[in-house]
Amino acid sequence: MAQQLGALLALIQFQHPGWLWAGGAWLLVLAWLAQRRQLVSLREVTGVLGSARYRHPQWPLLRHAGDPVAQRSGAGAVVRRWLSYAVLIATLHGALAYPYVPGAQLPMPATYRDVMFLLDTSISMVLRDYQMAGQRVDRMTLLKSVMTHFIDGLDGNRIGLIAFSEQAYSVVPLTADYNLLRTMVQRLEPAVLTGRNSDPGNALLYALRQLARQVPPSVAEKPVLVLLTDVNRPRRDVDPRAVADFLRRQGYRLHTIGIGATSIAADEARAAGLLYEPANIGLLKVIAAAGGGGFYWADSADSLNAAMRAIQAAERRSIDGTAHYLKVALYPWPLGAALLWLVLVQWWPSRRAP
Repeated sequence: MAQQLGALLALIQFQHPGWLWAGGAWLLVLAWLAQRRQLVSLREVTGVLGSARYRHPQWPLLRHAGDPVAQRSGAGAVVRRWLSYAVLIATLHGALAYPYVPGAQLPMPATYRDVMFLLDTSISMVLRDYQMAGQRVDRMTLLKSVMTHFIDGLDGNRIGLIAFSEQAYSVVPLTADYNLLRTMVQRLEPAVLTGRNSDPGNALLYALRQLARQVPPSVAEKPVLVLLTDVNRPRRDVDPRAVADFLRRQGYRLHTIGIGATSIAADEARAAGLLYEPANIGLLKVIAAAGGGGFYWADSADSLNAAMRAIQAAERRSIDGTAHYLKVALYPWPLGAALLWLVLVQWWPSRRAP
């Protein structure tokens, strides 16, 4: 039992230790007053509180005449008065110092920076120039599969989703709700809400406006943007290279991942009525360079997955690895002791009186 108590006392820390020093200073003042016989009993002070009293001009004489404790000239009475104040001050200042013991460990901050994905949903995403499990699949199916597996492997960091083609819209803001992210990824369909052609420049501007609302200006490490597109027949209303450069100067970093084959040889004869367009790798490399990021070509499901993992690994946050714990407050104990002491000061002399 003694060992457990000693271990508990060793864990006690104070959030405001200055109050302990202030309490020590008050004890010295009280000692000086006690030496000069000017220390009034604590019972007299607490007895005045909460009642209407009138002070007689000759109160010092009457007090010494009527107070049997005050008539005692021995050092014992002075020491008892000093101790009554000392206990009260020690307990009150102990509570003000906010004692605590460490509780449960708080979760460590996310290891990686937040990531905002911009997913191309133009009509060209229906082209089937990938193979998964020996079967041809379209670009959107591959993208959904890899995104879902990527979300499954996240650990603490937030990601957001923006879908775009001719227009852009926010699918999911920055969040760590991975179930929601997986659900919304599976609902993406090519050319359903945003048009048939892709406009990456407009999508990047839209992402910048969304992040300005979601990320406080005081945040030092801005989220990373990842543009997944084939950049087929992009509109030229806004040059994506200029927007990428502007993002870099605002503290963001932009990576690009090319979706789709780079050669007409990957065309599928069954895609009748839709002109096959290879991914524009050259433009994606320029956009990534302007955005201060890297370019990755997803020529297969494995390479797309590897590209996303490489981006995540490259965007580790600079975090403090020190463990932090909840503070279990102990100030009610000294505060309760102070209240109990005040009650005893009032009650004990009355109990001893005949």
